Amino acid sequence: MQKAWEIDSLDDKACEVLCKAIGISPVLAHLLIKRGVKSPEEARNFLSCDLSSLHDPFLFKDMEKAVRRIVSAIEDKERVLIYGDYDVDGLTATALLYTTLERYGAHVVNYVPDRIKEGYGLNIEAVEKAYRDGAKLVIAVDCGVTAVEEVDSLKKHHIDCIIIDHHQPIKDRLPDAFAILDPLVPGCGYPYKHLASVGLVYKLTQALGWNREGDLDLVALGTISDVAPLTGENRTLVKHGLKYLAETRRPGLRALMEVAGIGKKKEFYTETVGFILGPRLNASGRMNSSMHSLKLLLTEDKEEARKLAGELDKSNRERQAMEAVILKEAISKVEREVNFKEHKVIVLHGDKWHPGVIGIVASRIVEKFYRPTVLVAFNEEGLGHGKGSGRSIKNFHLFDALSKCKDHLIEFGGHEHAAGITISKENIDAFRERLNAVAHETLKPLDLIPRLDIDAWISLKDLTKKFLKELELLEPFGVGNRKPVFAVKGLSLKAEPKILNYNTLKIWVTDGELTYEAVGFKKALDYKLDSASSIFDLAFTPSINNWQGQESIQLQLKDLKLN
Repeated sequence: MQKAWEIDSLDDKACEVLCKAIGISPVLAHLLIKRGVKSPEEARNFLSCDLSSLHDPFLFKDMEKAVRRIVSAIEDKERVLIYGDYDVDGLTATALLYTTLERYGAHVVNYVPDRIKEGYGLNIEAVEKAYRDGAKLVIAVDCGVTAVEEVDSLKKHHIDCIIIDHHQPIKDRLPDAFAILDPLVPGCGYPYKHLASVGLVYKLTQALGWNREGDLDLVALGTISDVAPLTGENRTLVKHGLKYLAETRRPGLRALMEVAGIGKKKEFYTETVGFILGPRLNASGRMNSSMHSLKLLLTEDKEEARKLAGELDKSNRERQAMEAVILKEAISKVEREVNFKEHKVIVLHGDKWHPGVIGIVASRIVEKFYRPTVLVAFNEEGLGHGKGSGRSIKNFHLFDALSKCKDHLIEFGGHEHAAGITISKENIDAFRERLNAVAHETLKPLDLIPRLDIDAWISLKDLTKKFLKELELLEPFGVGNRKPVFAVKGLSLKAEPKILNYNTLKIWVTDGELTYEAVGFKKALDYKLDSASSIFDLAFTPSINNWQGQESIQLQLKDLKLN
């Protein structure tokens, strides 16, 4: 798909101020300014990621109330139920809260709902079970901020509820909980609004007096897996957390690293979590029970850890196979059923789709067609309620859009870029029509053209190891702090292109003096290049490739434009 390149020019005066103040190159200064880091003080804080810069946890609206209630439950030996979520953010948050409360001697138990049978969030059946089991305090983690009826039911049973959630609350309709720790609720004065739920739990542990940096391994794992913005406090927590993750002593994580083939790595990056560890931890909840992943995070037994890690690795392979089948079917449906002149949002359903993997498939559909996408899975008979997952694009706030379609939904939740729904099959057509009507009001034609944000034009001679070393100061990379993308004009091919495994394109590009290898994953069919005559501009992210002990600069191909 053709992309529109967006390239900002350098602000020479602003760059000069940063260059002189903190001794960095003009390009790095430009990259910082593009990320909203403009003053020397902001730049120093951004680059240092000092843990002492974290905000006071008691700036959360209900933090004092939450701490007081938890301390009371510990002292009175009350039964505390942690009600978690089945994704990696929810699981790591649950594990961190459980181990913290257990260290304080709390009578604490965990519960994570079944993704398929129960779906997301608090449910009435689980509330009744909590009552029967004698719980006096329920702490909802990574869910709960929209669970008005369920929290009311807890109150009727004289069970207090503390909600720790980072999702968007429904306007003018907060649950009547004992305390809510969510930076997005009205009146919350906490300065940073993008913490994942595991980050919120870490702030709670700080408020409780347990400030153990080693727990940042779980914080990094959950924050990256949830694709939270790596800005502000998230950047600081993840940068330190990746170091602790690489040397973690948790038997479960060490076993998972071994089965994934990264047990001997000394440095971890966001990709290590996002593409290797996170999917394996998510796989159990998608294919069977997420309790396997929670047990892996909590176990102290090395033999149990190895067994659980093997099960998760197997589940992940099964998930990949099922995802490929559903993706093929979904693409076929798009090509048959979707009229892109009328439909700005893709809404599809399948009677044999597994609800545990449709969120991933929705992401793939967005990547391919660049349209907000909602996929819904019904049972094989096509009866009853369907579970749906949605993913969005820039300039289309998915949660807000779903809020305008709530009359067609049984329930929904999520945030700007991702959401989940429950819907009756009879409402699918009306929901599709209404959601597209909202999109027509919101999205402009240019919003439906994928953008490639390029940081700067450079030349091949700028690509030195010193230059790449300086770029490492911007790590960790992710949403809100992506890897820098550069562009070079007027290149040609040095040799014939090669097509490698997994539809990977390898080319050698030259400006007539220097030649570099460029690799494009899943891009082998995207460009028609003639080595004899093609002149093109190349957009890429530079990296160091280490092959058999030899280091070389490699360009990760983002896009290519023929002149």
